[in-house]
Amino acid sequence: MPPLRTIWFACISLSYSILLFGTAMLGFKLTTQNETGWGAALLPIILAVLSLALTIMSLLIKRNYKVGMVGIHLAMIMPLVSALLLGMRAWDLYQQGREGTQVTLSGMMAVTSIYVFVTMMLIRPKKEEAPSTMDLEEKTITSAQ
Repeated sequence: MPPLRTIWFACISLSYSILLFGTAMLGFKLTTQNETGWGAALLPIILAVLSLALTIMSLLIKRNYKVGMVGIHLAMIMPLVSALLLGMRAWDLYQQGREGTQVTLSGMMAVTSIYVFVTMMLIRPKKEEAPSTMDLEEKTITSAQ
């Protein structure tokens, strides 16, 4: 079983991916009949799936230390990438003159992504010793870094 801080971290990351998925579905529902709904939902769905995959990777830290560490570190960066992409989308929609729900939704999710990043940085798991299942060569490489 993963350490408690890793489980808390994974819960935040899972909640974030659920929030992104909810945003995608809300964006899909709020589009007008002249627009295609999948355009508004595509970016948040992709970000939600990536965030979910990184959450699963971070929970594998006891089985495969390297995969778990990669998952934790990429999951910490994911909200920043999401904030950048969603903020750029909100700005682009605003520049096109589409003031309304899509701009507000994308901007709100960009700000929420920054909040999630700060929360993840505060609760991130502490660096652990490499598990005893690693062979001597892997431990030497891990400890030298």
